[in-house]
Amino acid sequence: MFRHRFFNDMNELNIDKLSKLAELADELILNKSKNELESLLKTQIEANFSFENDFCKGYFYYILGNCSSEVYKYYIENWYSKNLIDTVNLYHKAVFYLKKNNNKGLLSFALTNLGNYLSAQGRCFCALAYWEQAIEIDRNPVALIAKARNQIFIAHNLFDASHTEIQYFFARKIIADAEIEYSRLENEQKRTLERSGELWRFKIWFDQNYELNSFEYLNNYKQKTSSKVERRYLEWIASHNLFINDLNDVFKGEIVFQDILGLPSMQHKMNSILSLKESLVYHSNFDELRNEFTYARFLIFQASEIKENKQHFYNATYSHVEDTLHAIDNLKTSHLKSAFRILYSIFDKISYFIAKYLDLNIKEHEISFSSIFRSKSKDVFQPRVEINQSNNYFLHALFYILKEIENVVVEPADRFLDKNILRLAKIRNHLEHRSFRVVDDFGYQLNHSYEDYHKVKYKEFLSGKLELEQSESTDSEEYKEIKEKIKDKDNNYIYHNGSELSHK
Repeated sequence: MFRHRFFNDMNELNIDKLSKLAELADELILNKSKNELESLLKTQIEANFSFENDFCKGYFYYILGNCSSEVYKYYIENWYSKNLIDTVNLYHKAVFYLKKNNNKGLLSFALTNLGNYLSAQGRCFCALAYWEQAIEIDRNPVALIAKARNQIFIAHNLFDASHTEIQYFFARKIIADAEIEYSRLENEQKRTLERSGELWRFKIWFDQNYELNSFEYLNNYKQKTSSKVERRYLEWIASHNLFINDLNDVFKGEIVFQDILGLPSMQHKMNSILSLKESLVYHSNFDELRNEFTYARFLIFQASEIKENKQHFYNATYSHVEDTLHAIDNLKTSHLKSAFRILYSIFDKISYFIAKYLDLNIKEHEISFSSIFRSKSKDVFQPRVEINQSNNYFLHALFYILKEIENVVVEPADRFLDKNILRLAKIRNHLEHRSFRVVDDFGYQLNHSYEDYHKVKYKEFLSGKLELEQSESTDSEEYKEIKEKIKDKDNNYIYHNGSELSHK
C-alpha cells in the first residue's frame, strides 16, 4: 500500500516519476497481482495530478489503461460493464495527448491497445482505424496480428461467401507482414505465428485452398461511371472508407464502389392479411436506412468541394442580421449541418428497426436508441433483458456507441470521459432544438477575447442577487432589474463553434 501512496503524494508527474509508476504497474501485471493492481488503479484515478507536459499526461493514461485492461478483462466482466467502457476511455485519453507530441513509439502502443479493447467489445470496424494508425507509425507487429485476427473474425460473420474469401485473402497478406516483423515480438506474442499457432494454422489452410494470384481481379476490376463527377464521388467515398461495404475498410480499389451490405433472405409463414409491401417491411426499412446514410454522405462530399467562403443564391433572398457572431451561413456549412442531423437521426431509425425485428416490448412512441437498451427496472444503465443475454457482438457494438454519443447515459463527473463525446451530443441538441452557428476564426477569436469581462459581470450580478435575497429585499427595484438581466443572459441559447468544423 505504501507504494501506491507514493504516487498519490506527488504534485507533478514528470517522465522519471511516470517511469517508476510504469515499472510498478508492469510488475503487478506480470505477477498477476489483481488486488494490488486494482488498488493502484483506484489510487491513481482518485488523485489530482499536474503534468510536466502532454506526453506525461498521455503516458499516465496509457499506464492506467493497461492496469484497467488487466483488472477488468472483457471475458470476465459482463459485456455491458462500465469498467470496460472506462478502460476504453483511458486509452482514448492516452491517444489524444500522445498525438500532441512526437513520441511515436508510445503512441503506437496506445493505438494498438485501444484497437484491441474496442475489438473485444465487438467493435471490429472501429478497431481497424487504430491498428492501421499504429502500423503506419512503425509497422507495429502486435497491431498486425490483431488486424489479421480481426479480418478472420469479420469473414466468419459475413453472409456473402465471395466476401468471406476476400477477407481471408487480406488476413493472409497481413499475416505475411506480421511474419516479417516476427523478431520484434515478445515470446508470448510469437506463439500465434509459430507452428500450430492460430494464425499459422490459418495460413496453412489458406495456402492449401487458395492461390494468391487468383485474387488479382481485385486490382484489375474497373467500375463503369456515367460522369467525371460520379467517378470523383466514388473515389472520394472509397478513400474515406465510407462505402457500406466490409471490404472498404481494408481496400480502396474500384471493386468496393458498391454499398452492398444488406439483410439476408428471410423465411416466414404465409399470412393472408399482409400485403406484399407489408411482408417486405424489414427489407424496405433497411433500404431506407441505406438511402438516408448515402444522402448524408453525398451532402458531405458536396460540401468538401465548395470553397469555404463561397456564397450561394439559396439564402440571398433575405437581409442577413449583423449579429457580430460572424457566422458562416453558406451552402457548405448548411450541407454539413444537414448531414450531421441526418446521420444522428439514423440511430433512432435503427432503434425502431431493432425494436420491431426483435419484438421488444416497447410502446411505439417510446422507441429510441436509448430505450431499446435501457432496462427501466434498474437504476444503472444496462441492456434490456431481451438483449442482455445476446451473444451478437454487433449488437454489443451498438450499445457501446450509444454510451459514447448519448448525453443521457454518460456520467458528467467521469474525469476520463472524452469531452468531444459530450460536445457531439450538445451540437446535436442545438441543431435539432435550439440554435447552432458555425463562425469563422476571426469571429470566434473576437467573441471569446472579450468573454471574460462579461463572465465577471455575470458573477457579480449573481452575487448581488443572492445578497438581496438573503436580506429579504426581493421586492426592491434593484432586485427586479438584476433578476431581469440575469434572465436575459440565461436565455442565450445559441451555441457557436469555430470554423474548424467546416474543415472536416
